[in-house]
Amino acid sequence: MSIYRVFRDRFKDYKVLISGAGNGIGRTCAIRFAQEGAHCLICDINEKELEETAENIKKLGGHSESHVFDITHTRQVFEKMNSILHTHAQIHVLVHSVGIGYETQFIDIDEEEWIRCININLNGIVFMTQPIAKNMIKNRYGKIVNVSSQAGKFGRSLHTHYSASKFGLNGFTQSLALEVAKYGINVNAVCPSRIHTKMITALIEERARISRKTYEEAKEEYIRGIPIGRMGLPEDVSALVTFLASDEASYITGQCISISGGR
Repeated sequence: MSIYRVFRDRFKDYKVLISGAGNGIGRTCAIRFAQEGAHCLICDINEKELEETAENIKKLGGHSESHVFDITHTRQVFEKMNSILHTHAQIHVLVHSVGIGYETQFIDIDEEEWIRCININLNGIVFMTQPIAKNMIKNRYGKIVNVSSQAGKFGRSLHTHYSASKFGLNGFTQSLALEVAKYGINVNAVCPSRIHTKMITALIEERARISRKTYEEAKEEYIRGIPIGRMGLPEDVSALVTFLASDEASYITGQCISISGGR
């Protein structure tokens, strides 16, 4: 059940394609779109987690279909997108929530680690978007929402690879928005910070280990850096994502909107 108001049938008969739907923000977005009437095409590399998302959607009376593939393998991405577009004549909404992130010193990042981060957080999104954007141009309608990060607006220590990928994603968002606006397509990004997901839990655990503090102590210290006084929830992000995907946001494009508790 959503902690915020759900707008029933807002996306009735819409086909909504979501990457990174196996957990966290991506899963929450998929559930909310399904609650609001969309047929969700959920994508992830983790089949088990994707099945859990699909089961959650089914329990709420929603509809979804699952697509398992590795977004870093461009050939797999193109084959999967071609298969989806062969079945569905129109994709109305594309949401990218795929991503990895963790803290590490720049001097310790090797080439493989750097390229993996860029491939997941940027390149995979770019090449998954390409065939879907063509479909949206053909239909002269579409909403694309990329889940980026505050780290794509402000550089963060120990986040050089992550920030580089998210700055790239924000630039991609703004440039693509200008290119496709004339076709009735809106492209925006949301830039969360300190959202309570598995990725952030792992980050806090690592900080606790390094500082020799308990998890709760490290978590309290982490929250002290948030003016609003709490960590964000995936539902906070999904509420913004669904708004940007709605026709109520038809005059908003090329924006990278922070959702950060005031940070």
